[in-house]
Amino acid sequence: MGNTWVFVAVVLALVSVPLASVALLLVAALLLVLTLVTRLWARYCLARVQYAHSLSAYRAFTGEEVTLTTELTNGKFLPMPWVQVRDELPRAASPLQGRLYPAPEQERVILVSLISLSWYHKVTRRYSLLCQRRGHYYLGPAVVRSGDLFGMFSRDLRLDRDHILSVYPRVLPLDLARMPSREPYGSVRLRRSLLDDLTRPMGSREYAPGDSLRHIHWKSTARTGHLQTRVFDASTAPNFVVFFGVRTIEPPLQGSRPHLLELGVLAATALVNYALENGHQVGLYVNQTSRLTSKLLQSPPASDTDQLVRVLEIMAQIHSEETIPLGTLLAERSRSLPWGATILVVTAVVDEATSATLAHLRRAGRSVALVHIGGDAQAARVGGVPTYVVSDANDWQRMEAVVLT
Repeated sequence: MGNTWVFVAVVLALVSVPLASVALLLVAALLLVLTLVTRLWARYCLARVQYAHSLSAYRAFTGEEVTLTTELTNGKFLPMPWVQVRDELPRAASPLQGRLYPAPEQERVILVSLISLSWYHKVTRRYSLLCQRRGHYYLGPAVVRSGDLFGMFSRDLRLDRDHILSVYPRVLPLDLARMPSREPYGSVRLRRSLLDDLTRPMGSREYAPGDSLRHIHWKSTARTGHLQTRVFDASTAPNFVVFFGVRTIEPPLQGSRPHLLELGVLAATALVNYALENGHQVGLYVNQTSRLTSKLLQSPPASDTDQLVRVLEIMAQIHSEETIPLGTLLAERSRSLPWGATILVVTAVVDEATSATLAHLRRAGRSVALVHIGGDAQAARVGGVPTYVVSDANDWQRMEAVVLT
């Protein structure tokens, strides 16, 4: 728009010469001076201008509210008659107040604010964000736009994404009322440890891939004709490892059924919390990598007070795209787990590879159990592996407990 007024001023100045019109010449000069002033105004309008946003808490559970605080500061003598701030925020944690507009990304919205600042002035605004769904969400990017009083020229100040809001899934209690036994992890021996006491051998079992060659029991091998491995007594607390599969549609098809994924997240979180409440060491492995670090989402077995927080951080990042097949992850990670660890597989899709790995671990003497999300216990039963079901009949958003049947 400013260039248009410059063009008009030049035309008026050229026309005023043959017409000998002083009035047109004065108008042209006025337009040129006004254009020059407004251009300089727009050039320096965003100098020493700062915009920042912050949250009252950067970690919250689903359904909680956090406060978004925005601060716009003009640190110079030149006033700013108008400033437009466009701050991009997640739709799943959008403000309850303010003007919101759709963003280019479907899962994002833009909070638009129009502010007037005098010299050396700061404006602070607060908005309530409702955390509607679990996830890892960026705040920003933000665009601060300002210009001259007449809107002839404008400039933009672009700020990159900065803060991350982690919305955790709800931690629901585990309902064991419908289970055939009082042991939620199946008919497995519980008193096993993360570390074996090598001075207290208890016997031998059939060799399984991944066992240390130093623990081979040669006398039993010669007697049975099959390679045998020593079994040692436990020296520390029992531990459980949860393997969570994010796939919700049978391969090779792609896509996702979000309600099954969310049911699985709630079930895996409830199992981890149950184990920690009962004093057990518990770990979590997910068959996908983090979008933040590109590393596998995992937390080795632990029982300290921060383990649940680490698991919740992982659960907040889970999405529907798997990185490696669940069967492959289970086969690889189970080799490095203590022999006495109870392996819990939580998934909505029990494919052939996962079934084969579970059956192999069961035959090798490992303690395994399957939690089938939204499926049928009889249809998903694998080689005698204890199988339980989390029904998809209930709305995951209104569930008050995770029921294993």
